[in-house]
Amino acid sequence: MAKEIKYKWHEAMLYKVTGDPIAIKPLDNNSEFNKSELETFVEGYLGFIKQGNGMLVVNDDGEALGLPQNEMAGKNGYALFGNVIFVPIDNSESTLNITTH
Repeated sequence: MAKEIKYKWHEAMLYKVTGDPIAIKPLDNNSEFNKSELETFVEGYLGFIKQGNGMLVVNDDGEALGLPQNEMAGKNGYALFGNVIFVPIDNSESTLNITTH
């Protein structure tokens, strides 16, 4: 049975096309962003790219819309266009409990 992956939405980072990454948090202290919040950050339709350490939220139509390539977020081997959000995986439940005798 596959374990559900949980994400640390409160540690999300917004990578704009220019400038430094910005820490972002869901409105009203919610546990996750709603769809319209994410669409506002990436300025369009949502696309998701799962990675070993988290997930990228991208503008699914960024290249077709002619958005500039995001060099900062693109360092992972993908050609990403427009603003990109990185959300880390919550590994807190997968820590090992070691018992010594």
